[in-house]
This record gives sequence, structure tokens and C-alpha cells, in this order.
Amino acid sequence: MFFGQYDHNIDEKGRFTIPSRYRDLLGSNAQIVLGFENNLMVMRTEDYLKLYHKSNDISITITKRRKMARNLFGFSEQVEIDSNGRILIPQFLRVKINLGGAVKVIGVGSYFEIWPADQWAQQEEEYADGESRAEMFEDLDLTF
Repeated sequence: MFFGQYDHNIDEKGRFTIPSRYRDLLGSNAQIVLGFENNLMVMRTEDYLKLYHKSNDISITITKRRKMARNLFGFSEQVEIDSNGRILIPQFLRVKINLGGAVKVIGVGSYFEIWPADQWAQQEEEYADGESRAEMFEDLDLTF
């Protein structure tokens, strides 16, 4: 499971060092996908394939399915993890979310997100107040 937050950097060539805690969870490669906010999602290839198979269960005649497929597959790339634990984030994804320099890495359970540091700071404001957080999630019925 991917959890926690990390401060990292993207170098001038677009290389990103994966937090060491996450490397064993990914294996030798990963799938990087344009996220649903101004971020990137990095997931295990086998989890990405599950999304692919689930998307194939939805008729291509449904507009929302086609848009989802464009996001999940058109703005995606399989990346190899080098011996130093780095991946090369493709330029088209870096440009799409203005990613470079300081980034914030956020564990989200089955995947992790990479955010431009300034964008994450704005996002994080939503989580500042405990009561607001509770209201944000009250309809999810999170019980254990």
C-alpha cells in the first residue's frame, strides 16, 4: 500500500526518484497516468491492466467511457525503473500539468500521486479543518 507524503524533485531531464518505500511495491516498471486533478498517478502495471479490463466492460457508445479511455490510455506511459530507483516522466505529461522542480508525492493506497509542489499546497488547504474533512467524506460510509 502506498501511503505518506514526500518532498522530491524532478531534474532537468524529467527524472524522478521514487521514494524507497514505494520501489518494492512497483517492481521493475510502473504506469504513469494523467490524474483527475492537476497531478500524475503512478501505479503498478497489474493494477493499470485491471482498469483497462474494467473499461472494456463498458460500451464504447457511451461518451463518458470514451473520454475516460482517452484520459487513462492517451495520457499514459509505461516507465521503467532504473537501478537508482528513478523513472523518466514523459515530457508530454510534465507539460500537461506544468511539472518541474519541486514536487509533492502523496500515497493514495493502491497508487501514488505526483503533484507540482505549489499545486499541492493549494489542494492541501481543503484538508486543513477537521470538521470540513469529516463533512467532505460523510457520505462514503467508511466503517471498519
